[in-house]
Amino acid sequence: MQELFAELFWRSEEVSHAVACLCKGLPGYHSAREECNKIESQVRELIGYELYNQLLDRLTEYNRYEEYAYYAVGLGLRETIFRALCG
Repeated sequence: MQELFAELFWRSEEVSHAVACLCKGLPGYHSAREECNKIESQVRELIGYELYNQLLDRLTEYNRYEEYAYYAVGLGLRETIFRALCG
């Protein structure tokens, strides 16, 4: 049930596209992205590609949980309903 719920509400190409379009229009987004890319490159050079890739995978996985929670709150879901659907 949890996987179905995630698929319906969070893994939507329409939502991903809308978020990407919104980000492109936000002031400062492009410069923040460029700065992040510069630092990513420096870190990758220091620790090596393999360890960097592992770090990026774990950070992405970790951040996804917070994104899901913010999205669920944004939809106005109450914790009890969310737990019932995902439980």
